[in-house]
Amino acid sequence: MKASHLKASFILLLVVLSIGFILIGYRKETPPSYELTAKEKEFLSAPDAVTCKLEEIKISKIDIPKNQASYIIDYMERHNRRHVKQARITIANRPFKIILGFFPEREFYVYDIEKKFMFDNSSTSYNLHSYHNIDDELFEFMLIEGDTKIAARPYQGPLGTIKLGKGARQLQKVGFRGSLFMKGGISAPIGTMNQLEECRIPVGDYTPGYLYILYDNLLITTFNYPKGSPGFGKKDIIYPIQIRPDKPYVLDFSNEPMVIFDQPYRSKTTFSRGDKIRFSTSLIDPKLDIRIDSLHDRAVKVDREYIAGGKLTRTKVTKSLNPNIVIARADGEVITEDVFSSYGYTSWRVPDDLEINGDAEEFTVTVTYETQKLYGKVSAQRKVKIRK
Repeated sequence: MKASHLKASFILLLVVLSIGFILIGYRKETPPSYELTAKEKEFLSAPDAVTCKLEEIKISKIDIPKNQASYIIDYMERHNRRHVKQARITIANRPFKIILGFFPEREFYVYDIEKKFMFDNSSTSYNLHSYHNIDDELFEFMLIEGDTKIAARPYQGPLGTIKLGKGARQLQKVGFRGSLFMKGGISAPIGTMNQLEECRIPVGDYTPGYLYILYDNLLITTFNYPKGSPGFGKKDIIYPIQIRPDKPYVLDFSNEPMVIFDQPYRSKTTFSRGDKIRFSTSLIDPKLDIRIDSLHDRAVKVDREYIAGGKLTRTKVTKSLNPNIVIARADGEVITEDVFSSYGYTSWRVPDDLEINGDAEEFTVTVTYETQKLYGKVSAQRKVKIRK
């Protein structure tokens, strides 16, 4: 009887301990309560603010069409990451899919489910903190509750106007789209898929981002000039485009342009016969730190060939106004002449039998941009010395 009582007591003890362990384990798995920060409370105080929970998934499970997801998957794989966070959120009365990587400042993707497109890098920089244009209204996002949720709301702050001006040019049609950047890589979109003559964006100081500008038939692509370029010297990024609520900012490309040699480096001035010299330049507005990335004459079509699927394909494309380069002796004799590639450079292999006056001879390198109605012709020169 005594043994039976001890056995029953032991069994009861095991049951109690088991229940205790279960309860302890349950308490450990219960998500901790989260106290919203003052910044989160302010963001959520907007009447139209919405939130949704983020779910961690494998990149193979990204729930958007493959042709849209492939870019994100390739990017994550290149950076040795296999997971992202995903959420479905309703903004502007329709559903969107949010995909978030490890770095919200450059891995934040917004997919419009109904219109079936992803907001691209030129307008948002894939930055969570950028402003997103949805149905001609700006929206902003914030991670909340320890980055477990995402919130969105219409932009609450003041707006100013940026206009594309003609300057003194005789133009029939002008338009632009793209983005401008604040500090921290926060971008404000200029238009969406359509080019505008003016746009309302949040008040602040900006530097140029990706901009696509139309001056009649001239299509101009611009970006912020890289400060680490050997041709320009390192300096801090400036934010000269000041958007204010009371006065429109007019971008009219009226400043004096410059051509900067990026390659060869400034310190490299002497070469030998047989050397291959790479030349690259940038056409810039030094006051606004704008670099003209490309110029295309849309009124002129040229033939283009490329290989696709192992087959040669021929097509017509708009004419690219790539700069011209001339290398000449001091007396004006032209040694070689070429046109830069669409990648922004050209190379010259110094002939082994190039006649050299003396032990070394100095040559003048002239690069000329034909910018048509933008600036006209813009040139720059530098010297290179060739040894025997």
